[in-house]
Amino acid sequence: MAEEQKTEEEGEKKSSPLIKNLIMICGAILVPAIIGVIVFNFVLKPKLGGNEKIEKAPMVTNAFPETMGSVKFEEQQISVQTDDPDVVAPLLIEKITLVCQDEATIAMVGLHKDHFAAMILKLHQGRTRTELSDPLVKNSILEQIKQQANNLLGRLSPEMELKVLEALHVKFMIVDL
Repeated sequence: MAEEQKTEEEGEKKSSPLIKNLIMICGAILVPAIIGVIVFNFVLKPKLGGNEKIEKAPMVTNAFPETMGSVKFEEQQISVQTDDPDVVAPLLIEKITLVCQDEATIAMVGLHKDHFAAMILKLHQGRTRTELSDPLVKNSILEQIKQQANNLLGRLSPEMELKVLEALHVKFMIVDL
C-alpha cells in the first residue's frame, strides 16, 4: 500500500507542471485580450465616434397599395419595320403584365382582356429595330400602355375608379429570322 501511495504522489507531482503550463498559456492569452477590449471601449471608440447612436434610415414606403395585383397577357409576336425591303423583317416577341390597384380593376381588365391586348399590340407595331432597342422608347411604350389602359378603363366603367399602376415588359426580345 505504501508503494501505491508513493506512485500516486509522484503522478500528482508530475501533473502539476502541466497544469501550471496550461494556466500560464491561458493567462498569456486572456490578459492581453481583456486589456485590448478595455482599451478599445474606453480609448478608441470615443475617438472614432462610436458613442453616437446609429439611427435607422426611415423605411421607404411602397407607393403601391396592398390590394394590388397583376394581369398577365399572352406572348405576342410583332413584325419589326426594316429600312431595306429585301431583308426579312425581324420579329419582336413581347409579353406584358399590367399591375392593377385592386381586385375590381383586375376583374375589369380580365373581362376585357382582348381590348387591352389589341391596344398593346397597336403600340408596338410600326417600330424599327433601332427604336425598339432604345431604352427610352421602351419606357415610353410602357408609359403609353399605362395611360391608354387607364383611359380604356375609364370608358369601360366610368362610375368606378379603376386604375392601372404600372405596365411591365416581362419578355421583350427581337429575333432575326
